Amino acid sequence: MQPLDWTIVILYCLISLGLGIVLTQKASEGVESYFASSRKLGWLLAGTSMVATSFSSDTPLLVTGIVRQRGIWGNWEIWALAASTMFAVFFFSKLWKRANVLTEVEFVELRYSGKPAAFLRGFKAVYWGIFYNIFIMGAWPMTGLVKIMQETTHWSKPQSIFFCMALTTLYCSLSGYWGVVLTDFFQFFVATAGAVILAVYAVQAAGGMETITRVLEHTGKLAFIPPATGAEAGGILTTPFGWFLGLILIQWWAWKNADGGGMIVQRMSSCKDEKQATYATLWFNFAHYALRSWPWILTALASLVLLPDLADHERAYPRLAMSLLPVGMRGLMIASFFAAFMSTMSTHLNWGASYFMNDFYRRFLKPKASEKHYVHISQITPVILALFATGVAFFTDSISQVFTLVLNLTAAVGPVYFLRWFWWRINPWSEISAMLISLPVFWLRPVFFAAIGIPAAPLYELIFMVLCSAAVWIPVTLLSSPCEKKHLDHFFKQVNPPGLWPAIHQKKENWLPHLILWFLGTTALMCSTIGPLKWLLGDIPVGISLCSAALLLWLIVLYGLQKKMGNLSA
Repeated sequence: MQPLDWTIVILYCLISLGLGIVLTQKASEGVESYFASSRKLGWLLAGTSMVATSFSSDTPLLVTGIVRQRGIWGNWEIWALAASTMFAVFFFSKLWKRANVLTEVEFVELRYSGKPAAFLRGFKAVYWGIFYNIFIMGAWPMTGLVKIMQETTHWSKPQSIFFCMALTTLYCSLSGYWGVVLTDFFQFFVATAGAVILAVYAVQAAGGMETITRVLEHTGKLAFIPPATGAEAGGILTTPFGWFLGLILIQWWAWKNADGGGMIVQRMSSCKDEKQATYATLWFNFAHYALRSWPWILTALASLVLLPDLADHERAYPRLAMSLLPVGMRGLMIASFFAAFMSTMSTHLNWGASYFMNDFYRRFLKPKASEKHYVHISQITPVILALFATGVAFFTDSISQVFTLVLNLTAAVGPVYFLRWFWWRINPWSEISAMLISLPVFWLRPVFFAAIGIPAAPLYELIFMVLCSAAVWIPVTLLSSPCEKKHLDHFFKQVNPPGLWPAIHQKKENWLPHLILWFLGTTALMCSTIGPLKWLLGDIPVGISLCSAALLLWLIVLYGLQKKMGNLSA
């Protein structure tokens, strides 16, 4: 790192901090302004904020580690979730916007009734907004940035953690959600530019795509579908291909964010109307999967040629940045890492604070305070969350292991979150029982498979989590009292969801066209993601075919959306 590099990094930090200071007064207008930008966002700003939030400093390291250890096919652990996030485009974006809640947790008392609903709201506010959120912040973005800073600046772990966290917490606490989304917009382009630049330099240093494909063609790293070989006692389902089947058939609806997830919901709710929320989520999906996948994957493949013996696979990405990029470009790359980190961390801090303030503090502790008081509490909470998250970061070393753990652990609650929109019988006890059983079932998995003598393959573990959870929450649902019909009527009239609901004197919306668009849109997204990679890797006929199919399908999807929702204006 030379003086020019540090100048670029410092300039970036000052711009981000300056945006936060400028927006402080606007964020202080009230709770809705601090946590939802007064519900005035258009699709481009909201959608780009979704992308920036999901793109943290740990993400390129995660992808690099996946590709180096498994191959391109390992990315299905991320790509398979596209079926879920595309479902949010055509179903949940409209439903969440109609719900008109400030947070995902507030939805609990809109959907359910009585004291169990109030208890569940408070419990989820603390569980997801504080404990889970602190763990995720420390385990993912902070661990990723620490590895980057150690590789690029040779800072110690404590120096890396405290500097980056202090900067992010300061502007997030001052500017609230306004600062988060506006800096996200700026940070997205900085981070994307850094990823593309490094991919170009890495491929050139490795001798070009032809050299990379020639060196790796017999290693299995270039395959897009996992191999069905190496079966253990459990047969083909214990192979990587079995794991792939579990991802595309089960995982997408069996995870915590099956109906959108807290941070995506926050952006949907902050949009001007249903149309803006729908297109924001569509843009998020395209940028999240299709635009940002190829630079990271190409860099990871190049790293297998340039750094074949590196033990910590996740460090290959920052190491290439420092060894390949010239002066000035290194500074831009570090700034892009900062951008990715800050966009995710600021969102987590604001999102966690919204749960604590709106769904615990204001709901149960001090329900009649002034807006000024609530904003003050909202500004303090991110600082406290950040302090605890730094502690978690000191004890986490592997990003990919944490990512897989979270997917598996939350598989128990995903089906309930998904079905609460479609089945009137789901009640607070359904969610409570699913959440309570998730951790014991997770701990019991290795014991169970060891007892019956079957390898604990990823597919079997996922099915075990889903079935054991269902064996608890389904009986609990059927044996406990349903929500009051008057409350369900009010919910249906406000949201008009699809699925099985009691007879209500209101015309139900026809959701079949949305289901068709979801299937076509998901297919288009996968073609858009895999097609360019195939092309770049030399499989030109397949690449052209997939890109052509993607273009045709996107035209059909956009025409269908326009017909259903009208023309779009930013």
